[in-house]
Amino acid sequence: MNWRTKSENSIEQMGVKITQHPIKIIIAMLLISIAFISNLPKITIDTSTEGFLHDNDPALIRYEAFKEQFGQDEKIMVIVQTENIFDFDTLKKLQKLHNELEENIPHLSDITSLLNARNTRGKGDQLIVEDLFENFPSNQEELEAIKKLAQNSEMYKNLLFNEAVTFTTIILEPNAYESVADGDELDGFGDEEEESISDEDSEFLLDSSKSEMVRATDTIIKKYSTENFTVFIAGSMAVNDYNKQSVQADMQKFVKLVLLMMMIFLFVVFRRISAVILPIFIVVISLLMTIGAMALVGTPITIPIQILPSFLLAVGIGAVVHLLAMFFKDLNKNGDKNRAISYSLGHSGLAIIMTSLTTAAGLLSFSTASIAPIADLGIFAALGIMFALANTLILLPAILAILPIKPAKEKAVAKSLLMDKFLIAIADFSVKYAKAIVGVSAIITIIWIYFASSVEFKHDPLSWQPDNSPVKIATDTVDRELKGSVTMEVIIDTKKENGLYNSELLTKIDNIRKKAETIENDKYFVGKGWSVAEVLKEIHRALHNNEQKYYAITKNDALIPQEFLLFENSGSDDLEDLVDSSMSKARLTFKLPWMEAGEYGELSDELTAVMKAELGDSVEITITGMVPLFQRTLSAAMSSMAVSYTVAFGLIAIMMVILLGSVKIGLTSMIPNILPVVLTLGFMSMVDIPLDMFTMLVGAIVIGLSVDDTVHFFHNFAKYHNKGLTTKEAVEQTMLGTGRALLATTIVLSLGFYVYIFASLTNLINFGILAGGAITIALVSNVILGPALLSLITKEELKS
Repeated sequence: MNWRTKSENSIEQMGVKITQHPIKIIIAMLLISIAFISNLPKITIDTSTEGFLHDNDPALIRYEAFKEQFGQDEKIMVIVQTENIFDFDTLKKLQKLHNELEENIPHLSDITSLLNARNTRGKGDQLIVEDLFENFPSNQEELEAIKKLAQNSEMYKNLLFNEAVTFTTIILEPNAYESVADGDELDGFGDEEEESISDEDSEFLLDSSKSEMVRATDTIIKKYSTENFTVFIAGSMAVNDYNKQSVQADMQKFVKLVLLMMMIFLFVVFRRISAVILPIFIVVISLLMTIGAMALVGTPITIPIQILPSFLLAVGIGAVVHLLAMFFKDLNKNGDKNRAISYSLGHSGLAIIMTSLTTAAGLLSFSTASIAPIADLGIFAALGIMFALANTLILLPAILAILPIKPAKEKAVAKSLLMDKFLIAIADFSVKYAKAIVGVSAIITIIWIYFASSVEFKHDPLSWQPDNSPVKIATDTVDRELKGSVTMEVIIDTKKENGLYNSELLTKIDNIRKKAETIENDKYFVGKGWSVAEVLKEIHRALHNNEQKYYAITKNDALIPQEFLLFENSGSDDLEDLVDSSMSKARLTFKLPWMEAGEYGELSDELTAVMKAELGDSVEITITGMVPLFQRTLSAAMSSMAVSYTVAFGLIAIMMVILLGSVKIGLTSMIPNILPVVLTLGFMSMVDIPLDMFTMLVGAIVIGLSVDDTVHFFHNFAKYHNKGLTTKEAVEQTMLGTGRALLATTIVLSLGFYVYIFASLTNLINFGILAGGAITIALVSNVILGPALLSLITKEELKS
């Protein structure tokens, strides 16, 4: 008696014990379930750019260090489109909008618009720093003077308005940190608040708070948007929140669709109400336990994790179907419910355990991913499968034991004869033409590997939105009219106190900005750059009777600290956004268009070359902000895919060798599971679907699920072959029994993925099409290529 037979006997004996103490087992299992499910109210959703990376990722550490020093670089851009922004009625409406946003947006640190833009001027020996509209104009002459002042300012162009003065921006800057314990917002940078935000217990502004800001902004601007005063929002915060709203809506929709699909399927298969209610109960409670476990350890729902509910429901129902099929088969035959429970566990329990473990292994391959949500998906999807496994093998039999379930009435089964003939025909075809099938499969694989090798990696959260999405249209408009919607941040560190009191260094920083703004080609451009140099030039001009020729950096190093001191004494705190308190670090910001993450590489290299040429090795340069985070996410996704596919294949291959008791047959069994992955990747390349945060999941998930079919097929084939049947006979018997179940579970799984066709985000739609198609290919591969391989390699290997 080998280990497999012993294991099956042990599982069957477990079934006997379950039927003896069903109520105790139900109570114990439900108490465990409640312990996890009670945490559900704590679950959060995070679609932030930072949320894609692990806490210890170097790119994220650099970004958080930047936020600690300079605050949030992510901002909400409120855009107003009109015929002429320098119009009295337009400005009055803009003022009302500005004031309402300032008063009603939560977690707001600062608000900047044309109305309160910095205006630095000199009056006698005084330096005055005031709002551009410090005094609202009372006549056209005063308005024209302000308009001229604004249009002559280098800082305002492509930041607060476009060249045609038909677009203007209100920039909302969030707090860097969440509220302090007493509920007050950290709105300023006074001594008391600096002390608060440096506390170890403070945390950066949460994604939920950013969403709160975006949605409050969206509510307000809708009241002001009219035909000649169109208001909309853009920026990465808006993009992330739109994606979050899609996640929230889609998750509910997917769960409902999958549940409805499964209920219909179960009723068609079993024709029993109990066979519909019980499986749904088992998979739903397993899902709730999984989300409860996520909430318990503080793991949020992210964009990739939104596939978890419908995935677990579909996978969980497959295991339940296998068990119930054997239970009702034996119950109808012998009429003994308890015997049917133990029989079904003995017959299918080991296969269900092994398929659950292989699927979990495929998912656990993501646990080492550099993308945090992908790693979380791998861990909690695997945990969910284990919950579903325990509930299927323990809770479900206990419930069956206490329910008054009776054998079905005898009915004619002539309908199944046609299916039997079809399955036998497939079996005979696979065995008869084994060499041809393997040969053709090899040729197809080689051709598709060629195509698969050219599939592209991409990361672009905005592209997930449909083309008619307001935030997508808004971002395109901002990139076109205001020269950029995202920023790249550069920290220039002199490594010494007062190192910025150096006119040569500040001139070099200004030269970098000037050279960067000349970068423009068909692929990208630098819309604008700014740094502390702009402030210093404004001060210098103001102190020289506001003459434009003095808009320059003083060449006298000794004057620099004096000019900065005058600026600070004027009451402005703008320096704090551009330099650190010891005047050793300077912030240089570049405004860039929204692009796919990989497209920033060339632009980033060009900017780095400009900075290196100007600054050399005299200072330390750190590049951070949204753009580098996009780039890091893309590179992390690429490395994660390579690792996860390798780990998934390795883990599952080892398990197959152990289960089938043969290295040769175990490794051979992996061949039908590689084909669906290769074909999917090749198809993606052919139709120009990129590998992104979702489509990269298809391979490892499909390997894990496809192996389920292989386990059932090869496991049952071994049983029949060990009983003395020929290879052809063993394949036929396996096809008649297991083939039916594989067909049923494939329908459930593929439909479980195809529901994503109804998603709001295009990347989810692609994922659904690819995963559903790959699962279907996996079935064909397992019932045609699998038997063909068995017939070629099987002699006496399985007779042990």
